[in-house]
Amino acid sequence: MASPRRGPGPAVVLASRWGLISLAAAVIIARVYLRLRIQRRRLLSSDILMFLAWCAAVAGACFDVKLARMGALEPQVMTTLEGYEGTPEQISFILRLFWAGSIPFFTCFYLCKASLLVVFLQIFPTFMRKRRMLLWAVIGYVVAAYIVSISMVLFSCLPIESNWSLDPAKACLPAKNERTFQVAWVLHFAGDLMIFALPWSIITKLHMGRSMKIGVFCTFLLGIVNMVFCLVRFITVQSAVVDGSVALSIVALWSSLDNNIGLVVVCVPALRQFFRRKESRDHYQSGSGPYRGTDPRAAEAGHIVAHDPYARELGPDSPVNASSTFDRGSLHDGKTSQSSVVELIRIPTEGK
Repeated sequence: MASPRRGPGPAVVLASRWGLISLAAAVIIARVYLRLRIQRRRLLSSDILMFLAWCAAVAGACFDVKLARMGALEPQVMTTLEGYEGTPEQISFILRLFWAGSIPFFTCFYLCKASLLVVFLQIFPTFMRKRRMLLWAVIGYVVAAYIVSISMVLFSCLPIESNWSLDPAKACLPAKNERTFQVAWVLHFAGDLMIFALPWSIITKLHMGRSMKIGVFCTFLLGIVNMVFCLVRFITVQSAVVDGSVALSIVALWSSLDNNIGLVVVCVPALRQFFRRKESRDHYQSGSGPYRGTDPRAAEAGHIVAHDPYARELGPDSPVNASSTFDRGSLHDGKTSQSSVVELIRIPTEGK
């Protein structure tokens, strides 16, 4: 058995978790304020899913707070609870917290995925039929993966009390818990890879301004960072399963980072609306208007032009000029919200 690796302790775990949750909360509040008070529009499905994911993250953080108060996140406590000084009743209660905490943990992951997929439904043009079919296939996979993950947590060991029983004859076999973790992780990571790959089929057809390029780059960079944390979490937990020499607080820290960085990644695109409002305001103040720089050739080639949040879809014969009219009344349902994300997409002659 390898020498025990001391953990960072409860302060680091809680600070990282609540720090990221607070950052996500600030972005969500700003987004809701922009949507309700400034734009005078109702909340979209992606807003609601983002908020629910944040609630799940808060619920998961509360489990860490309880573990910290019980001393389970002290540096010397291993994942096997070796080094924990407590009564059998306290150990059983900690095992109960492990089991129950898995539910908001996975729920946060998949609500984050759902929020991004709803945004993709808004920005994937309807004429790209093949890409939208692929998007719906990923949505189906994510729903199925969540159901499988939660079902394995709930039903791998029956009766449920066996998950926290200290009686060797009644306790859940470690091999079952290991299998649950491995299957759930593979489903989660595969879903992340699919969602990460989806936008590239559209990004290659975009003509983006500098600010959008920076935003897309930062979002995808955060996505890569999140997947790296996900891999580190898997390696850390798997090491703990093999020799039990990993401190519980190390596992809690990497799980927290994986969970909450994913939440922040989902929230970051919402900040673009503020930059777009500032950009539009600067255009007006400079006297150029929000439609400056529109290339008439874009319409001839058949593009979606969205230099303004109220942009509309243009067909091959649609003229583009400063006097073009826009249907702003349809914005209440979010159907044209894709225009704030997509600036220029070439319309193919055949549905893709």
